[in-house]
Amino acid sequence: MLNKEKIGEFKTQVKHLNEIKEEHQEALARIHAHLCGDGGLYLYATAEKDRKNRAEIAYFNTNYQLISSFQKDMEIIFGVKMTYSPKHSVIKVKSLRIAHVLLALSKFGTREWRIPNKFHNAKKSVKIAWITAFCLDESYVIPKRNLIRIKSMNVHGLKDLKELLESLKINAWITGMNCDKSWYLNIRKEGVLVNFVKSPSRKKMIAGSGLSQTKSLI
Repeated sequence: MLNKEKIGEFKTQVKHLNEIKEEHQEALARIHAHLCGDGGLYLYATAEKDRKNRAEIAYFNTNYQLISSFQKDMEIIFGVKMTYSPKHSVIKVKSLRIAHVLLALSKFGTREWRIPNKFHNAKKSVKIAWITAFCLDESYVIPKRNLIRIKSMNVHGLKDLKELLESLKINAWITGMNCDKSWYLNIRKEGVLVNFVKSPSRKKMIAGSGLSQTKSLI
């Protein structure tokens, strides 16, 4: 169970990427990967007198463990208060400050996400953090072929991920284009991914955890 007393306390007001500490780079990698996966960053205009634009950072997942992990990473780096809606399986926050920091890494969106050089040039643990977070969102495992497979409409993003995997000596290859204009990234379960498994579903995890009554992360 999350510590509700501390969530929402603004411990930091990070406004630039270079303000994020070295020990928090893995958390940043996970946040970026999740926003490239099941999350999103949305900018929109408003008619409000005091503000022309707003931004929302949201992460959708039916797995409470991943929702909780995302919230903790956001709190570690941005000290931010987030709202969790169990009904819609989403955690979100409105913040132009955070959006500007994250957009300095890359664009987001199904066909636009990319892995920035910051993570390509990062230490091994940061690369693993990005790969694992994205695979937990987007992949499925084919046990008989010892493969992890990701389907995406974004071949350039998949090429970035293939390069990241190969830097860790993990064999990966892209197939497609498929009839729906998607592509597959096939990843051999080896090296740091040899024991990779998809996290349990929200229902399976809640059955033995007592989290079914959780309504909010604030």
